[in-house]
Amino acid sequence: MKFKSCFSSILFLCIMFSCKSNSEQGNKNSKTVEHILSKLDMNDTIQLLDLSCKNMEKLPDLSKFKVKKLNISHNNLDTLVMKNLPTYLVNLDASHNKINGGMTFVSIKKELFGRFKVENNISKAIKQINLSNNKIEGVSLIFYEKGIERIIFSNNNLNEIHLYLNDKNLNYLDVSNNPKLSNRVSFDPSKIDTIKSNNIAVDAPLKFINPPVIITIPDKVN
Repeated sequence: MKFKSCFSSILFLCIMFSCKSNSEQGNKNSKTVEHILSKLDMNDTIQLLDLSCKNMEKLPDLSKFKVKKLNISHNNLDTLVMKNLPTYLVNLDASHNKINGGMTFVSIKKELFGRFKVENNISKAIKQINLSNNKIEGVSLIFYEKGIERIIFSNNNLNEIHLYLNDKNLNYLDVSNNPKLSNRVSFDPSKIDTIKSNNIAVDAPLKFINPPVIITIPDKVN
């Protein structure tokens, strides 16, 4: 137990030192978000956009850029504005922020809703989401069109999680270290290859609970 605590402390210090080092290296290696974005071409496909450790409090509008992997970890974000995320995003790392409250991720064909606007629509290409080490209380993830591979929500304040995969399998789900989260969930854990759920409200594997079925009984006719 003491070894685990020491290891965690060392890891935390290494991460903090890394962010601090980036900020202390001056203009040579530590560039502002504005400067980084000013150098990007909207016509290019950017493999990695690293905006970590920039003390950001608000996510800039990145929707006009083609970014495959976005790293906005270790900032001061308290909300994640979906419409500001890159359009073709595959991998999102927004860990170690201050994102709180409830969140909804939707990846669905707009045509299914006709004229209705789909809120919180994330990239249809998304494969990995990491929002660990935030203050998120509830999350709903709806992936209707394509499957997602990896979801990480460890070390949050989760009390509920809803996941809809449209009969597609998920490779990895991490909801560990959410002491308020029940092991009773509204999705089928058997469709997920690997699940980490240690240190939740009930020390037991996640269990699928079918939603209640409401049956209307007609009035008796005399």
